[in-house]
Amino acid sequence: MTTTLLRPGTTATPTTTTPTAEALRDLLDEALSVSSDDDADTYASRKPAGRALLSLAAVARRATGVLGGEPGVPLASGPGIVVQRELAAAARLLDEAVETASGESPEIADLLLPAHRLHADLLEALAAARR
Repeated sequence: MTTTLLRPGTTATPTTTTPTAEALRDLLDEALSVSSDDDADTYASRKPAGRALLSLAAVARRATGVLGGEPGVPLASGPGIVVQRELAAAARLLDEAVETASGESPEIADLLLPAHRLHADLLEALAAARR
């Protein structure tokens, strides 16, 4: 499964996006890219890589809510393909919230460190699964 998120404002048009929101979006994009290359079973919610994806999706949904968007209902568990789709949906919601937000809440910065840790957990889980 391949998911590509196209962001409005990626041309020379200036945006109101701040570096913190962009960093979070970049982490999600990278997680989407990494997770699209492997077998979906790797990302089942009972496996470490799946738990990392679900946690990243939850962070994205929380950031969406902080920015005034509708975060929706987070997924708690499921097979790998469903977990991958959950991350894609959460990333899409965050993209929409960032594009419509008039600014950024300081809470977004508070979500960046956990997102970095979860991203590192994902990469570590994938490395362990490939051994």
